[in-house]
Amino acid sequence: MTVLRRVFFTAVALVSLLLGGVVCLMCQVLAGRDAPTHRVDGQVVSHTRGALPVGGNEDAESHTIEVAADDRHYRVTAVDPGLDLPPGQPVTLDISTADGSIAYLRAGGSVVDLRPGVVRPVLLIVASLLALGAVYFGAVRLNVYPPVATWLALALGSLLAPVAVFVRV
Repeated sequence: MTVLRRVFFTAVALVSLLLGGVVCLMCQVLAGRDAPTHRVDGQVVSHTRGALPVGGNEDAESHTIEVAADDRHYRVTAVDPGLDLPPGQPVTLDISTADGSIAYLRAGGSVVDLRPGVVRPVLLIVASLLALGAVYFGAVRLNVYPPVATWLALALGSLLAPVAVFVRV
């Protein structure tokens, strides 16, 4: 019985670490999505069209443009028809200060949102927290270690995870 408790304790610790890491990573993805941006003016250097490598819509066409701005070249690929821009077209890029990715592309009067979506990170956060709660509930029910220590560890981890994400430890 002692060996079973040690194995289960180790499994609970590893699963908690994994699920906590998923929650932290997805919080970081969401924080990066809505990070402040700075604007850079440039122009389209090249534009290519291609078929989608994956996806269910056979008629969809991807657009890849390369933009020269501030002595740098940015490359953007998306399915959005707003990226169907001719070479030489002046554009404005909103660059994320968090990770340097392009958040928005402005050309003429149109704006193309290039940020990642929120549905998958939110679903992963919810699923991970539910699984983490189930693991801790199972640990308490099997009396692997005292309930107070289990819930205290869960509360401490919940408080420290966002701090670690936003401080970028």
